[in-house]
This record gives sequence, structure tokens and C-alpha cells, in this order.
Amino acid sequence: MQSKIGGGGLPPAFSLFPSLNKTFTFHQILVLIITFLAYASFHASRKPPRIVKSVLGPSVNEQSNSPIDNRWAPFNGTEGTQRLGELDLAFLSSYALSMYFAGHLGDRIDLRLFLVFGMMGSGILTVVFGLGYWMNMHLLGFYMTVQIVCGLFQSIGWPCVVSVVGNWCGKEKRGLIMGVWNSHTSVGKIVGSVVASSVLDSGWGWSFALPGGLVIVSRLVVRIISDLNLATII
Repeated sequence: MQSKIGGGGLPPAFSLFPSLNKTFTFHQILVLIITFLAYASFHASRKPPRIVKSVLGPSVNEQSNSPIDNRWAPFNGTEGTQRLGELDLAFLSSYALSMYFAGHLGDRIDLRLFLVFGMMGSGILTVVFGLGYWMNMHLLGFYMTVQIVCGLFQSIGWPCVVSVVGNWCGKEKRGLIMGVWNSHTSVGKIVGSVVASSVLDSGWGWSFALPGGLVIVSRLVVRIISDLNLATII
């Protein structure tokens, strides 16, 4: 899966707009920006579960130091904290196991399509989790299933963006490039935390819906740019 510009002729966008036919460095930078945006959005969509724990899990009686059953079932009551932990375990287990298969699939299919597929799935599943608020859903199985499937889609992101960047960036200044580019993790977490917490008072469902929508919009941006061949990702 070696990235190439040219070979069989210029991409369509370059033929229509010759000014887009920039240097190889230009395309390297554009690819770094695209993959930065893509993986930052993945991380942004992972923050809502941590943000909403404060309103889902049981509150504590300050006098008796015991849980108060006044939050969102099934995460309220004495077992609320444990069930929130089980959600994390479900997501991380699915994510870790699926990463192995995502890496193998990424070596065999169109990276561009695989990446945007993972972004769309992650965005939709994040929104679906938030729909539990408006659907008045109180089944633990619903939230567990959503987290497991979301972990599967989330696992697609890292193998794809690393493979793309590896195709475009050689050994020269690799440390500098990876150091700057890898800040997408922190940027995504910051954006996700700010977005999720800013709408928490309006209902915890919004804390999932907006970050999920952000991933879907980012997916559209990545797909449009790659389809126009402004950067030949694969």
C-alpha cells in the first residue's frame, strides 16, 4: 500500500485545477492534517462516558457516606459504580481484541474507505449511546452492546492513520513529525471534554450526541478531500 502521486497520470482534481499540483511536501502536510483530524475526532468521541459518569452514577450521602439511589438506572444504587466500570471494561476489551483484526484488514483493503467506515461507525454508536437518554433506556445490556460495538469501530482508526502516515513520511525527521502529529490524542481529548461538559446540564444525551456528530462531520471532510484527490491517501 504505497502512496503515490502520478504514475498513471494526474488525479482528476489536479487536471481541473492545475494550481493544486503542489510539491510532494505539500501532499505530506495535507495527509498529516487529514489523519490528525480523523484520529482527534476518534479520541473526542471517547470522552463522553467519563464526563457523564458524574450524573449517571450514584451520588453519596455526606452523612452516612452511602450511595443514594437518585441517578440513572442501571447505574444508580450500590452497584452503580461497578456497572460503570463494566462499561469501560466492555469497550476496552472490544477495542483491544479488534485492533488485531483491524490491522490485518487495513493491510488488505482500501485504507481511505476503511478509515471513514470506522469514523462513521464510531460517530453513530456514540450518538446511539446518547439516545438512551431520550428513549428513557435503563437496560444495562443496551449500553454494554453499544460500547462493545463502538470499541470495534474505534479500533479501525489507529492502524489506518499510522499506515497512511508511514506510507508518506520516510525516516527523515520522523521523530519530529510523529511528535507533533501524535498530539492529536491530547487535542481530541480536550475537544471531547469541552464539548461533552458544555452541554451536560442540558441532558447527558447531548454529551454523546454532539461528539458523535463531530466524528461524522470529520468523516465527511476526510472523505470529500480524499475523493477529490487533493491528497492521494492510498
